[in-house]
Amino acid sequence: MSRAPAAAALLLAALAGCGGGPAAREKRFDPFTEVRDRTVQAHEKASARWERVAQISGAEAANERLTIDPGAIQWRARWRCDTGRFELRSGGRRLAAADCPAAGVDTDVRTGAVELAVDAAGPWRVVVEQQVDTPLIERPLKAMRTDGARVIAAGRFYGLERRGRGEASIHRLPGGRLALRLDGFATSPNTDLFVWLSRAPKPKSTVEAAKARHVVLHALKSTIGDQNYLIPPAVDASEIRSIVIWCVPVRIAYTAASLRPR
Repeated sequence: MSRAPAAAALLLAALAGCGGGPAAREKRFDPFTEVRDRTVQAHEKASARWERVAQISGAEAANERLTIDPGAIQWRARWRCDTGRFELRSGGRRLAAADCPAAGVDTDVRTGAVELAVDAAGPWRVVVEQQVDTPLIERPLKAMRTDGARVIAAGRFYGLERRGRGEASIHRLPGGRLALRLDGFATSPNTDLFVWLSRAPKPKSTVEAAKARHVVLHALKSTIGDQNYLIPPAVDASEIRSIVIWCVPVRIAYTAASLRPR
């Protein structure tokens, strides 16, 4: 193989999915079994994510003042109009102009105080989102702090293919619903990461039962920070054994937390 094709092959491998390597790598670790702790301090910045700032709508011209976090990377306006003519401006700059019905997404890097001006003669909607890389700070769900709620299992994250730290806890909420809470969580920054619940294997399990060893709970909200996830009602709390942060494209486990009953 010449040097050029070889270099290209290495580059493609480096860019694959969540930063994984060859398929053989996934055999190194069983993400449902704890291994030696490889936890290290996480980077200060999380993977960039989009957070909603505001949603505005109307059927005529309007002006709206918003505040974009000064530390935001950029912000975007996702707009849609139904009839007539639509124009969107910010600080004198035209972001969008279209004959309706139409829809689009337009971005800007200016932060701080932002004024949006809409010129329209028919129904329209604009959703403004900012892109940030700061730790996510979600307060515990209100139901987690009410009478009757309790923690039924908990464990600390440890490193697998990537580093991990923080605590995972399963809460039984009033009424019986289960919820997952991550506190002080951090793993290597990347996208396409998901929160999996791993379940105890059934005795003499069939292929279908083996496939049901995990439940895909949600896309990971942030690679750093405190966060909440509701667990599907059909999940039996007694079957949950661990929480795994899984990269779907290359099928590797970033980090996991083995849960112990409380």
